[in-house]
Amino acid sequence: MLLLLCVSARPALPASAADWRYCYAGSDREHRFYVSRPFPAGASVDAIEQQWIAWLARQAVRYETTGCPRGADRAAVEASLGSAIRYNAGQGRRASELEWQPAR
Repeated sequence: MLLLLCVSARPALPASAADWRYCYAGSDREHRFYVSRPFPAGASVDAIEQQWIAWLARQAVRYETTGCPRGADRAAVEASLGSAIRYNAGQGRRASELEWQPAR
């Protein structure tokens, strides 16, 4: 049996013009899955996530997990977002879209 493993080691770089993201915050306590609308990423993932977390704190949103997944284009991010919403619904978390966009 031959097993091939391909690993791509890519350094963390600022987002390219083609990168799209959405951000989420999951709460088992609240049974919620908070999401942003998809947006073109013009900053590094660290900067975007810091903005998202700071905004969630100002809104008093309670959560246990958070992240900002990327996609090569809007369609890829929308597909990923739809899958995440379906998965979380299966876990008993109701999706709530939040009005948030990162600073440019």
